[in-house]
Amino acid sequence: MIRSAYLVVAGLFILTPLVVVVVVAFTSASFVSFPPPGFSLRWITKVLADPAFMRPLVNSVLLGLAAALSAAALAVPAALALVRGGFRGTAEIESFLLSPLSLPALILSIALLFYLSRLGVGAGFIGLLVGHTVIVLPYMLRTVLAVARGADPALEEAAFVLGADPWRSFLHVTLPILRPGIVAGALFSFLVSFDEVAVALLLSTVSTMTLPVAILNHVANNYDPAIAAISLIKIVLVVAVLVALELGFGLDRLMLSRRRP
Repeated sequence: MIRSAYLVVAGLFILTPLVVVVVVAFTSASFVSFPPPGFSLRWITKVLADPAFMRPLVNSVLLGLAAALSAAALAVPAALALVRGGFRGTAEIESFLLSPLSLPALILSIALLFYLSRLGVGAGFIGLLVGHTVIVLPYMLRTVLAVARGADPALEEAAFVLGADPWRSFLHVTLPILRPGIVAGALFSFLVSFDEVAVALLLSTVSTMTLPVAILNHVANNYDPAIAAISLIKIVLVVAVLVALELGFGLDRLMLSRRRP
């Protein structure tokens, strides 16, 4: 009974701010107020027609997808090397690759800004992609490592015995085994990149501005329900990603395949 009450209170504590945002997004007032004096699609329509929000939204989606793909391309070979390499220092290398998780976002952002400037990259989409890939790589690496460590190497050995070369064995045996970790890591990577502020604030330009930066700039100069409306769109987009993942792969099947590679 006490546990159920605790879960209900915790759920209400987490969901209440989201409910307030959703309700305010449909207000008819010209300022943020709760409860709203009336309901209207005024602010939703305004945000959807405003390039100041829609262009950064597209940039955030493209950047999140690109960062997830880049992180997967780096994490898969790194995970296989750490699990099957058999060389000394794997624990230290793994800690180094996971170190962005323990660094303050602002410190990491400033370091990336100076480093990319020295390389001649600077602000722009490439700089954002490099920065976001560094940030989301640990999420991808951890999920892929979890699956790779539970995989049976005899499956690849059987593929070699049956005449498969290393490339065919990777495509038809190793990659399907790692797919649950890659999909889960890609989901985490996209969501982290989509909501990242510090790196985007320092490395974005007017044309490559992401949605969190656009929201921050709007809040600094305005206090209207447009923020609630764009936040509602973000919530809908995240839920759509989760639903698409469930329909396409099945969260239960992904978790089951992680337990039984």
